Amino acid sequence: MGVLLHYMGTIALCTGMLMFIPALLALVLDEPGMPQAFALPAAVSVLLGYGVHRLSPKGELNLRLAFAVSALGWALVALLGSMPYVLSGILSPLDAYFEAMAGFTTTGITMVTPGELPKSVLLWRSMTQWVGGMGIVVLFLALFAPAGAAKLYTAEARTERLEPSLARTARRIFYIYTYLTLAGILLIYLSGSSVFEAVNHGLTAISSGGFSPLNDSYAGMPEGVKLATVLVMLMGGTSFALHQRWLEGRLRDVLESTEFRAMLGFVAAGALALYLDGVSTVDALFTSMSAVTTTGFSVVELNSLSDASKYVLLLLLLVGGGYGSTAGGLKVIRAVACLKAVLWFLRRSTSPRSRIVRTRLQGRVMEEEEMLAVVLFTLLYLLFIAIGTGVFVYLGHDLLTSAFTVATAQGNNGLVVLSEYQTVEKVLLVFYMWLGRLELLPVLILFMWRGGR
Repeated sequence: MGVLLHYMGTIALCTGMLMFIPALLALVLDEPGMPQAFALPAAVSVLLGYGVHRLSPKGELNLRLAFAVSALGWALVALLGSMPYVLSGILSPLDAYFEAMAGFTTTGITMVTPGELPKSVLLWRSMTQWVGGMGIVVLFLALFAPAGAAKLYTAEARTERLEPSLARTARRIFYIYTYLTLAGILLIYLSGSSVFEAVNHGLTAISSGGFSPLNDSYAGMPEGVKLATVLVMLMGGTSFALHQRWLEGRLRDVLESTEFRAMLGFVAAGALALYLDGVSTVDALFTSMSAVTTTGFSVVELNSLSDASKYVLLLLLLVGGGYGSTAGGLKVIRAVACLKAVLWFLRRSTSPRSRIVRTRLQGRVMEEEEMLAVVLFTLLYLLFIAIGTGVFVYLGHDLLTSAFTVATAQGNNGLVVLSEYQTVEKVLLVFYMWLGRLELLPVLILFMWRGGR
């Protein structure tokens, strides 16, 4: 327990330090009551976090404890991040926690009307998504606790290594993420957006978050801004490993990547389906990219679409973006792997028993154990969506609306068809946002934990 507290203290310390940024902006802009709303929880988080960090023992992490740190860490940052909303009187405690969880998990479902908020709050919303897109545990702990960083990295559903050591990998990801963010902000600004909108949209587009400082998100934006944001969303939904290859000059590796090609294929198919439903070319491409990368920016009223288009969007946000990217969802590579596993099973079932049947993915042979793991994870992912869908149907929603809402939350997407939520629905969606961002396992292991090794 002491080791767990040590890491929770580190997370609280770093979260508090982040809150001083919007506090400073509120002070500069002279926003009434807002400097205190940020500075007070920031100071408390820093002081308590530092105290717990220093007084608690820093022991070695086993994998189960790392999963607990990951699961509880995301719950903790949402709790701390919700405090400014409550202290400023903008939201009730439950709505504030919902908003903060939606931010840090890059889900993008919101409880506020952005146009009515101070700029410091708008910036804080965008910052939560930017930090969440990078990965809280990796960002906050990889450089502070190298002895347990490998287990924490695994616990946050990451496996890619861009450098030989994990600490260097974390730094490399941070550098790439920062470069992409700055490039995205500049691109959106040069396409015709204001500075403040470009900063906020740049932070939330590259993180696949979807929060916007505007009430209607991208609905009233010029086509140039929309197309620029499509590119930024694509960068966010592409894995950091592919970005590393691109920066190394290995563009051919990126273009020949099975995952990258499949993701572009899903985007094109979704855009075509929406175009055939009467959506303009740019808006169809924007909405499809927003769904696949689980960003959640909207340019069309989803309830105005046909049920067929809603089903297409549901499939797209289920699939999600690239593995090891900022996107949520099942991930494109898992969807491709599942398809290959099914085809492998059919071929093996119709082949002589003496024949060895193999299938390849991204240039290497997939082992049977690997295929089984992917299929089981996919089934578990869909099972949770089915359970949540059943609850929403029980609460009075139709099947498509229920499935879309739950899949949006678990896939950390921001495309929504509901405008109001009951208390039980808010609690359920908070759980699903948390579950989806951690890719199921840390949450399940936390609930199964009995304190053993």
